Order: sequence, then C-alpha cells, then structure tokens
Amino acid sequence: MRSKSKLKDPGIILLVVFIFLAAIVLVWWPTDIYWMGISLAGWLMFFSYFVWFLLAVAYVYWIEKVEKG
Repeated sequence: MRSKSKLKDPGIILLVVFIFLAAIVLVWWPTDIYWMGISLAGWLMFFSYFVWFLLAVAYVYWIEKVEKG
C-alpha cells in the first residue's frame, strides 16, 4: 500500500485557504475605510463567512470522494 502525500490531503489544502482568508482580514483590519458606517474589514469578515461555508461544503464532498476512491 502506497502512502499518500500529506500535501494532497483535502484538510491541509483547505487549512491553507482558511489561513489565507484570515490573513487578508488581519492585514486589512488597520485600514480606516468605512462603508455604510461599518469598516471594510468588518464587511470582509461578514462576506467571508459565506466563503467559509462553501469551503466546508466543498471539503465534505471532497473527502467523501477521496474515501470512496
């Protein structure tokens, strides 16, 4: 039985995406730009929840496909 690469593991790949999204929010946080009275970093955090949800759904389907194969 061959060992699978850890870099191709869906969990590791999605963790890197999550860290990338969090880094964008943290880098953007100090900017003092407001839209509708809310900081753009706050808007980014709000809309990133939808991205996180989609990534979670993608992870479930991806891991199911990997386990079947």
